[in-house]
Amino acid sequence: MIEPESLAIATQRERAFASPGEPDYVPLIMRAMETQDLGIRQMALKVNIKKSRLGTILHRDPTKRSAMTLPEFQSILRALNIDVMHAIISVEMARDLELMGDERFVTLVSMLSTLFNGLPHRIVEALRELEGMDGTEVHKEWGTYFQSAVIKKMVAEISMVLQRRSDLESGKVSMF
Repeated sequence: MIEPESLAIATQRERAFASPGEPDYVPLIMRAMETQDLGIRQMALKVNIKKSRLGTILHRDPTKRSAMTLPEFQSILRALNIDVMHAIISVEMARDLELMGDERFVTLVSMLSTLFNGLPHRIVEALRELEGMDGTEVHKEWGTYFQSAVIKKMVAEISMVLQRRSDLESGKVSMF
């Protein structure tokens, strides 16, 4: 499996090619191919896409690229052993140049990928267990509310970890 951290940070050159507002997965795919020492020919055989088609999909110059279909995208990621959610989050985070240069957030991509994988299904299952729910209770606007609640909880948990670490380092807390 590819080390998620090695895929999380796009180079400045790769970000320069990305169209503003549009996610660009090609740099992530190309880095994974490089890491696995796969050329276009080998990759084409692995994903069952013609070499010429794969070459135009993954062209380094975005203006010369053909659009990638969803089945092609999924096939390529599967062949490279990259989780779809991990790819989406990696590319989304690469849009923030300052964030991507900050080493403290390298493992954040893996954490977010774990968080979101299976989350829709788990939410649906939880809602199915609620008596009397007819489907009109859930509103789109709640997304931002729940987003804020998750962030608040995460910050509180990390703050507690940092406080315990600080207490241990200063000798305020005994190990025994």
